[in-house]
Amino acid sequence: MRVVITESTDKENGRIPLEEVSELLETYAKESDFWILPEAFDTGWNIDGTTKISGGKVLDFMKQNALKYKISICGSFYLETEGKFFNRFCVVTEDGRIYFVDKRHLFGLFEKTSVEPGKEILDFEISGIIFRAVICYDLRFPVWCRQSDKRKPYDALICVSQWPKVREFDRDLLLGARALENVSFAINSNALGGSKIFSAEGKLLAKMPEGQRVMFYELDKQQLSEYRKHKKYLSDADDFQIF
Repeated sequence: MRVVITESTDKENGRIPLEEVSELLETYAKESDFWILPEAFDTGWNIDGTTKISGGKVLDFMKQNALKYKISICGSFYLETEGKFFNRFCVVTEDGRIYFVDKRHLFGLFEKTSVEPGKEILDFEISGIIFRAVICYDLRFPVWCRQSDKRKPYDALICVSQWPKVREFDRDLLLGARALENVSFAINSNALGGSKIFSAEGKLLAKMPEGQRVMFYELDKQQLSEYRKHKKYLSDADDFQIF
């Protein structure tokens, strides 16, 4: 599976307007299978009560383009429903399936005061690869990222984020640790730059090239399966339930 990671050119707010996403898709979609947009890509991170939040429009946009280009698309956006705000990760697959999960660990003034925390984890499958989705600050909490089904473990952790460069060292350590402890890939699409992919050994596989905003990577499920045959760490993991 060929995944595509996208970043913003706005390194202060991390916004990628839908018009820009459309242009990128027009250019690169035919080269990809799974397009991974960052956290809050349509509004950016620095929002307040005056920011226009139109999550429904963003979801429609994702559905239209998944259908148009025959690819899967994911990312997070702010959504208001029944008078409540959520930071919602959503994935639309090439065959029209829709999965979503809300950010559990909230960060910053707007989220702490206005956004509802998520209550569920999300594992979903595309083309035989199982993914777990988390949003930015969730990455700091290993239980939230932990494999929950040893019989059918996820293969890749996706973390969409608006992680500032000043804490890039933290992010790198956390991505490597989550990959290593879950024996999975860890994929980070970070709006503010420095997006990375780590192997199940906790090693860096790919980093967004300097001066670019689009990165391609071929996920090798067979390679992961072979590694797991020899490193049976997951079979020794403790059974637990989050809720």
